Amino acid sequence: MMTYFLALLALVLLCGLWAIFQLWLARHDPDAKARSLKCGGCSRQDECR
Repeated sequence: MMTYFLALLALVLLCGLWAIFQLWLARHDPDAKARSLKCGGCSRQDECR
């Protein structure tokens, strides 16, 4: 049972660190403003909201 708990704890920690990294990257990425938010799933010409 302890093995499952440790694996679950490691997964939660990894997801939390990934979320923190994404927030940091959004603030420090110089190309963030030039990126397109279009997903390509439709024929819209403007940004998806």
